[in-house]
Amino acid sequence: MPVSNPAQLTSVVAIFGGPGSLSSYLAGGTYVPPGTTGVNGAVPSSLPIPLSKLAGTVNFTPGTVTYTSSSGVFTVPSGTTTLVIEIVGGAGAGGFGDNDGFQDYGGGGGGGGSKSITSVAASGGGQILNYSVGAAGSWSTLPDGGASSVSGVLITTMTAGGGYAGGNGYPSAAGGAGGSASGGNVSNSSGSVGDSGGANIGGQGGASFSVGGQGGVGSGNPGDPGAGGYVTFTYT
Repeated sequence: MPVSNPAQLTSVVAIFGGPGSLSSYLAGGTYVPPGTTGVNGAVPSSLPIPLSKLAGTVNFTPGTVTYTSSSGVFTVPSGTTTLVIEIVGGAGAGGFGDNDGFQDYGGGGGGGGSKSITSVAASGGGQILNYSVGAAGSWSTLPDGGASSVSGVLITTMTAGGGYAGGNGYPSAAGGAGGSASGGNVSNSSGSVGDSGGANIGGQGGASFSVGGQGGVGSGNPGDPGAGGYVTFTYT
């Protein structure tokens, strides 16, 4: 609603829906979310309700958006006060199995993707952020997990590195290293290391924060793909 004009019921209906009785435009009522605030202060939750209290308000509902692939642009919704961003990199694939002529051996488990979290004041929203989601590590594409990232106004660039592929079997295949994270102002946490492979068994993938693939067993057998990363925006 334009801040420069006194709120009128017709413009209130245009923003919040209706028409309805005046009481239906109380905060927490039929049309106006609880805690709604305009340029003239908080919208009352009980009568009387001066229409001027609805000046400069927006119809805002808190929410969460999660992306699990590709890259793109996220626009912070109008009315946002606080934005929390959580990103996780893709996990590495499990390593190839092997055989020494007598015994099958397993590849190492893939490393887990890392995690970064940021929380910032959004000052009403409208800002644009660029995001990219780290792909799962796979021997059909790239065995190491891809990095997830978010950049733009409001924040220091966040990066959650992907986990690395497990080593190949025989005589002992090491688990892949976990990814590392940076840029978060709440936390930056490394992914967990995959388990080593052994006789007749592939190593388990790192369990945090995206799960690495298990190592393959036997000559020429690839390990499982890791899990893909994600990017989540939570706005309140």
